[in-house]
Amino acid sequence: MGKFKELYIKYSNLDEEIKKTINSYPQEFITDKNNIRLSLLQYIIRSNNYIYELKAINGTAHLWTWSDFRLESKGRVLSYKTEANIILSQIIEFYNDVDINLLNKYGLEIVKKIK
Repeated sequence: MGKFKELYIKYSNLDEEIKKTINSYPQEFITDKNNIRLSLLQYIIRSNNYIYELKAINGTAHLWTWSDFRLESKGRVLSYKTEANIILSQIIEFYNDVDINLLNKYGLEIVKKIK
């Protein structure tokens, strides 16, 4: 099976809400572990890790909050939404499932489990 056909089948099997969430983020390119540039959608479809859309419980969180959370959780930011200079939400990839206590510590919550 060709790689694009495989991607299309995986994309077709995604929940409509997940497709809408992924497509609402800027279509940036991400470099995978083999140093290959992939679109956000391709990267998410190919990933075997946990991927969540997260946001601040109070609506906003300081940049250092996001940064400290990412470092402590060993997450990788795949994309984010902003309004002016405020981060509204982020799509973050984790090698292990996200710790709810860690989310609470930083005042963040899961909007949607993407993968």
